[in-house]
Amino acid sequence: MKILVCDTLNSTVLDELHSLGECIDISASESKDQDLVSEISNAEIVVIRSATKLSKEIIEKGDNLKIIARCGVGVDNIDIEYAKSQNIKVTNSPSANLISVVELTIALIINASRKINLSANHLKEGKWNRKEFIGMELSGKQLGIVGYGKAGRLVSERMKSFGMTIAFYDPYVKDWNGPEKSLELDELLRTSDVISIHVIKTEETENLISKDKLDLLKKSAILINTSRGGVVDEDYLIELLRLNKLFGAGLDVYSEEPPRNIKDTDAINLITTPHIGASTNEAQLKAGLDTIENIQKILAGDYSVAL
Repeated sequence: MKILVCDTLNSTVLDELHSLGECIDISASESKDQDLVSEISNAEIVVIRSATKLSKEIIEKGDNLKIIARCGVGVDNIDIEYAKSQNIKVTNSPSANLISVVELTIALIINASRKINLSANHLKEGKWNRKEFIGMELSGKQLGIVGYGKAGRLVSERMKSFGMTIAFYDPYVKDWNGPEKSLELDELLRTSDVISIHVIKTEETENLISKDKLDLLKKSAILINTSRGGVVDEDYLIELLRLNKLFGAGLDVYSEEPPRNIKDTDAINLITTPHIGASTNEAQLKAGLDTIENIQKILAGDYSVAL
């Protein structure tokens, strides 16, 4: 069995994959796009992370392809419908990086609320003007969570320890009777002091936080996105920060990666990280091991892990 590995995996995970079959690892290739096209025709299993895009045009070259294994959560880089039409099983590991993403979200919230990046860069330049970096306490503030799934709820539980009250928007959560407030999106954006986004990328969520929605935010608000790029109008978000119409923001994901719209943003309270939500040793190992388990189940005829 030939397994095509397209993106960097934990070494333990690679060793486990080798036990399943012959592994062809193109993750470090300088001509990865060309190698993908040439090697996929012989592969029965393709293992990817977020960097590799499997379009219909790529998938249809996989004459022997049986499984596409996404080592991670998001599958917007895979043409799932076409894969299904060819009886190719697609699987992912949705819970593996949960804790890592949640912890990064909290780090971005704290960073933005206290202007940590801004003040650190200021100090490195040999300056000392504390009055420029008046922050915001989180205690007593409302955290508005867009998407109240596993990640959103874990962020909620952790931020309660900071004394924050919790509200959320999620059209798929019905008849809520918990202590957190369930609000419509516009009301959530208008009333929250910190907004954290935790949705998957779909046609429904594309540009969900549009220019009109961003205009609803308080001038004192912070917006955080560690979910998927393309959900927030990033250009307008940056414009609001430049005009001092928003307190701060933290982004780990972008509509275009790597992003070109964050140049010359050192003077605003914008924290940007290069899509590192899942980039911890623990998350990478768990995602890889979950992926192998999913592959083994599908090979054994258990399709419960297929999307």
